[in-house]
Amino acid sequence: MKDKQGHISFVGAGPGAPDLITLRGAARLAAADVVIYAGSLVNEKLLETAPRAVFCNSALLALPDVLELLVSHYRAGRRVVRLHTGDPAMYGAVSEQYRELDRLGIPYEVVPGVSSVFAAAAALKTELTMPGLSQSVILTREAGRTPVPESEALGKLAAHGTTLCLFLSVADLSGLAGRLLAAGRPATTPVAVVYRASWENEQIVRGTLADIAEKTVAAGIKRQAMIVIGEVLSRNGDLSRLYDRNFTTGYRHGTDSRGGFRGRVALMALTRRGVWKAAEIAAGLEDATLILPEKFRAGAPAMRLETYPDGDFAAAFRAAWPRFDGLVMVMAAGIVVRQLAGVCADKKHDPAVAVCDEAGNYAVSLLSGHVGGANALATDVARITGGRAVITTASDVRHYPAWDEFAARRHYRIEPPESLTMLASAMLEEQPVELEMPRGVFEEEFAGLPFCRLVREREDGVIIIRTGGRGWTLRRERFALGVGCRRGVSAARIAAVAERVLERHGVRRDEVAVIASAEVKKDEAGLTEWAASWGRELRLFPAAALNAVAVPNPSAAAERHLALHSVSEAAALLAAGPSGRLVVEKTADADVTVALAAFPAPDEGGEEHV
Repeated sequence: MKDKQGHISFVGAGPGAPDLITLRGAARLAAADVVIYAGSLVNEKLLETAPRAVFCNSALLALPDVLELLVSHYRAGRRVVRLHTGDPAMYGAVSEQYRELDRLGIPYEVVPGVSSVFAAAAALKTELTMPGLSQSVILTREAGRTPVPESEALGKLAAHGTTLCLFLSVADLSGLAGRLLAAGRPATTPVAVVYRASWENEQIVRGTLADIAEKTVAAGIKRQAMIVIGEVLSRNGDLSRLYDRNFTTGYRHGTDSRGGFRGRVALMALTRRGVWKAAEIAAGLEDATLILPEKFRAGAPAMRLETYPDGDFAAAFRAAWPRFDGLVMVMAAGIVVRQLAGVCADKKHDPAVAVCDEAGNYAVSLLSGHVGGANALATDVARITGGRAVITTASDVRHYPAWDEFAARRHYRIEPPESLTMLASAMLEEQPVELEMPRGVFEEEFAGLPFCRLVREREDGVIIIRTGGRGWTLRRERFALGVGCRRGVSAARIAAVAERVLERHGVRRDEVAVIASAEVKKDEAGLTEWAASWGRELRLFPAAALNAVAVPNPSAAAERHLALHSVSEAAALLAAGPSGRLVVEKTADADVTVALAAFPAPDEGGEEHV
């Protein structure tokens, strides 16, 4: 039974290959009663995906004929697809159709498609923008029966030196090349002509402005070709900073030791818009879970999702509190404050809590700013949303390092910890501070503070602080590295994963005191070879001991294949001893799993008077 009114969809067919239409476009074709398609520019194999439809080739029609078909079929209650090549927005001749439908008050939708310019770039295996070569792309055409405004004449556009992509212009390639040369483009400028990009008879001709016309004529290409001009075709631009490990983005921190929040994060929201923003933030965090009311299940990616019954927010919040290192609450701060009242313990154990509005304008560090990392978490959220981090702790307002946050981030213990308030007050009062520490750490963290002075360089894992006649010691933590691996994994592969995890969490290899795994791995040559190459003892624990350890991330695979609840997390905790704590939860990388546990503080800790 048809709707009382029909439905009109302008759909981009893509560049040619039938599987380069969008999923939405394919769905509209599958449901269509009528398809009006743009002749030979559209691959007719696409029509096979519209089994119910009547087809009409618009290459044989004038605009009034096309409009009459659209309007009459719509009023007859039919689903009509107007199928244009590539993306309708590029030389699609759709504006006049939109205008007439708007005038008649007839609704329609536009489904974008893959433009031939992008199919050509894919065929050429090139970026259209490359650092050091071109950061802009001009999409244009030569003047033909359809004129081009004088201000957009090719010679004027060529003067920009950017990448040029020309539609509908291959017929006079010789004249085109001459105009570009006259505009100052070098004769050696790379040029590529891509005929019917993505079609089975796709053809590529490469050359320069000096010879591309001759080569294209020799290839027999006369129409339906995209022309790409520019140095990007040489692919010898500068490296992008996007994936430079030293470059900080909204989603990844560089090698600066002050880089972002580390740990498992739960994101909660109570409105549909809040859910959208929470999902955006979660995608930019390293280890994030969305915890949402059941009614919003469809609005979030299943890979990150946990749901709870509608109306049970308070119970879901309490359940999340001990499970996560950080909470991002996309909702009003007052709602969160009321929930915090019943669960807060102390800043050494409470998770970080940040609050974000559903527009992403502000990310507020609400609880556990330093030790818990809420200041870093709020900063990360603001980077992702493009908003502003709101941080109220005094040391951060003045841009002074906070000793508790510094120690947690760099894996030191403060002795004695109970006197931390006195040390923080001394910093805020700008009392003279004498430091013994690695010079590199001093330069990164304290060199800009006139009241801090490096009096001795040391690399023994100890930092000494003196101020106001008192002294404190910071001792670098020692770690047990738990490892699980599949059969036959090489030593090099295990080492690569372990080193990557240590680097990500700011831990040096020499701070790993022991490597630990399961007793069933005693015959794994790669594991034993790797431990020996690092010069570390390899401790192997029996199944009963491992299964007795409570871990945050039990392994279904280890349970299935080895009858073990956990390998890497349990082994790390056992090796660190009864009071050890897990500082890096299980990190899986295909065939290797790594976790890190810190050894307990030594008994001899205490205030050091020096």
